[in-house]
Amino acid sequence: MRAFLLAAGQGTRLRPLTITKPKALVPVANQPSIIRLLDLLRSYGIEEIFINLHYLPEEIKGVIGGGSWWGTRVYYSYEPELLGTAGAIKKIERFLADDKFLVVNTDITTDIDLAGAIEFHKKTGARATLILTAPEQDPDYQPIGVSSDGRIMTGKTPGDKVRNGVYTGIGIFEPSVIKVIPAGYSSLLDSVLIPLASEGSLYAYFAEGYWTDIGRIERYIQANKDLISGKTRLPIDGRLVGENIWFDETAEIDLTVKVEEPTLIGKDVCIERGSTIGPYAVIGGGCSIGPGVEISNSILWHGCSIGASSSIENTIIADLQAVPPGQRLKRVILHSEIAEPIFNI
Repeated sequence: MRAFLLAAGQGTRLRPLTITKPKALVPVANQPSIIRLLDLLRSYGIEEIFINLHYLPEEIKGVIGGGSWWGTRVYYSYEPELLGTAGAIKKIERFLADDKFLVVNTDITTDIDLAGAIEFHKKTGARATLILTAPEQDPDYQPIGVSSDGRIMTGKTPGDKVRNGVYTGIGIFEPSVIKVIPAGYSSLLDSVLIPLASEGSLYAYFAEGYWTDIGRIERYIQANKDLISGKTRLPIDGRLVGENIWFDETAEIDLTVKVEEPTLIGKDVCIERGSTIGPYAVIGGGCSIGPGVEISNSILWHGCSIGASSSIENTIIADLQAVPPGQRLKRVILHSEIAEPIFNI
């Protein structure tokens, strides 16, 4: 079985974090989201993975390479112009034509049970199965109605028993669906899902486990909090101390530093005397934190430098940013030496 990871989008909902980094590489608890998905797929024995690229493609290829780290073969499909999900599938049709395949969005974080979904798909004889989760009250999530026999419904008639769910961005497809997709740009909804639902061959599987879409800043922040506070089964790099304090053994932390859980401290981090880290702090690899610094409810990406006596609260700091001594950052995103306000947190 193969998987197709959708990584071509520009991540506009995550701006400004995605100005210089593709959304697939945005770190969740110090691991890029696409790396977490590759780890998940490896655990289910997926041996061939295709990734579509458009925005900042070389950055993604540089991180993932040929897939040898995961014991898989990774192939890339570059789109000079975005093709839409169905169009992206059509472009690599010849590689997907002989077996069912997974399609996975890369702006999600999840530990859901793919094995159960794949088995369900086989039993029903569906041409496509969408993996759903319980609905949330969020205008971004369009509820999907599912009949009692598991079919996704295009409409409802009196007496129908309907369960609503939210699409997780993971689907299982038979190669026969590719034949109905036109060449060029094509929407998955219009070209595949609506026709399959109309003919009764589109099913839904309700998955157990953790799932979130990290496509917006507030949900990205929450995903980091969820991982380091133990609300998922996803792995965290580092040694666990106490309930929810994680640190890499290469980190240098002065004995006077106070660390409040949950907190994650990455590889080669240096934290000087008298600082307070946490709660809900994610410190990326290679960060240097001066004396007397306070960091809480914040995410620092790789290689940040925080000057002495600074205060960082409800803030995201992008790669390689430097904060001068004595600064107070609250509810901002610091990137390219620019601090932009964060709303809705």
